[in-house]
Amino acid sequence: MAGGIGPDVIVGSLPNVSNYGIVGGVTAYSVGTTSCNVGDDLLLWQANNNRHPVIGQNVYRYHEGVMMQVGQSWLKHGFVALSGSLCDSCDGNGGSVLGVGCSDPYGSGLNGSQFGLGPRFQVNAFNGAYTYPFANPDGSSGNTIFKRAQCKVSDVVPSSNPGARYFVEGHYITADDALAGNGLNNASYREVTIAESTTMSILPGSSTQRELPAIQAWEDIDPNATVNQADVPNEGRFNVGTRVFDNGDGSWTYHYAIHNLNSDLSAGSFSVSVPSGVNVTGVGFHDVDYHSGEPFDGTDWSSSLSGEMLTWSTDLFSVNSDANAIRWGTMYNFWFTADTAPETTAGIIGLFKTDNVDSVSTDIPSPMGAAACVGDCDMSGTVDFADLVAILFEFGGGGIEIPTLECNADGVGGVNFNDLVAALFLFGPCQ
Repeated sequence: MAGGIGPDVIVGSLPNVSNYGIVGGVTAYSVGTTSCNVGDDLLLWQANNNRHPVIGQNVYRYHEGVMMQVGQSWLKHGFVALSGSLCDSCDGNGGSVLGVGCSDPYGSGLNGSQFGLGPRFQVNAFNGAYTYPFANPDGSSGNTIFKRAQCKVSDVVPSSNPGARYFVEGHYITADDALAGNGLNNASYREVTIAESTTMSILPGSSTQRELPAIQAWEDIDPNATVNQADVPNEGRFNVGTRVFDNGDGSWTYHYAIHNLNSDLSAGSFSVSVPSGVNVTGVGFHDVDYHSGEPFDGTDWSSSLSGEMLTWSTDLFSVNSDANAIRWGTMYNFWFTADTAPETTAGIIGLFKTDNVDSVSTDIPSPMGAAACVGDCDMSGTVDFADLVAILFEFGGGGIEIPTLECNADGVGGVNFNDLVAALFLFGPCQ
C-alpha cells in the first residue's frame, strides 16, 4: 500500500458492529474501526487536547438502484494508540502517537461509548481543527441511541426495503494528517446485513474497502452508476454519484447524490441543466438527520426551475449559519423525471461558505434539449393544444413573435390554413 508523505491515517478495517435499542422509531449502531498510519511519520494521538483523531461512523442503503445515507453518529475521540500491524510492519511506537506502519483497533463497543462521543459541528474536516474539550449540547448522557449512528427503522427494516443492501463507513479526521495533505483517503466502507429486528451484522465474506468512502459502493456494485469528484481549489472534496433510469415510456428519472468528504466550506446548492421545453416532474430531495443536540437546521432544501437550470438550495450562510448545508461526512440526494434522454453537462455545487471560489462542478448526466418539429410553436417537443392556440392567434399575421420555422410550416407569408392542417396532422410528440 502506497502511503502519503508525513502522517497518513486510514481506516484499515471495519471489523464489527454493535446494536442498540429502538426509541421512537429510531434505532442505533456503532461500528468498529481499526486505523493504520500508512505515512512515513508519527501520527499524533494525544488524549487531553485537540491533537488526536476523531472518528465518524455512517450507514448507507442501496435500494432500487439508488444509494442514500440513512444514518450518522457523533464522533469518537481517540485517547491512546496501540502498535498493531494490520496494514504493514509497525515501528513499535504507540501511546500518544500511532507509529509508522502501525495499526490501532477501536472496537464497536468502544466507538459506541457515549461518554467519548463529541459533536460534528465543532470539527473542520479540511484542516483537522476542532474545539477540545468538546461540547455536549444535550448533556453527556442520554437514552440508548443518544449520539450513536442513528437510523430510522423504516430505512433499515428489510420488509420496508426489499432487496436493499447496506454499507457502513468509518472516517478519521485529525490535524497533522490534514496538514500533510493526506485527508482524501481517510474514509473506508464495508457491506453489512440487517435483520428484520434491525440487528446489523458484518456481511460474511465482505471486506473493508480501504480509502474509499461509501458512495463509491454505488459505482462498485451498479454498472449503471457513476461517481465523480469535484474538488474545491485549496480546500476539500465532494464526491458526486449519478444514475439515470429509462422508464420505458418516453421519460427518464435522474438521480444524483452529493457526498461531502472533507470540505468545511460545505455545499449550499446544487444545479442541473434543464433546457427550455423539457418537462420536469417528481422533483425530490433526501438528507440524513442530525441528532442528539447538533445545532444544524434540518429543513429540506427547496427547488426552483429558472433560466434553464433546476436548482435545489438551503438558506444562505449569511441568513442562517446553521442551515442544512451538506457538511463533511454527509451525503444528500436529488432527483427528478424529465421527458428527454440524458446528455453530459456540468452539475454545479454552490458553496455554502464562500472563499475565493463560490462553486465547483463536475460532469453529470442531465436532460438534452427537446427536439422541435413542424407545428411545435413553443418548442416543447410536442405538438399540442397550446401550439394550435398559438397558430390560431397568429393566423394570417406576418410578424409573428413565436418561432417562425416551426409555426409557418409552408414558409409562405404568415401563419395560414396550411400551417394549421400541418399542426393537426402532426399532433403529438415530435418524432
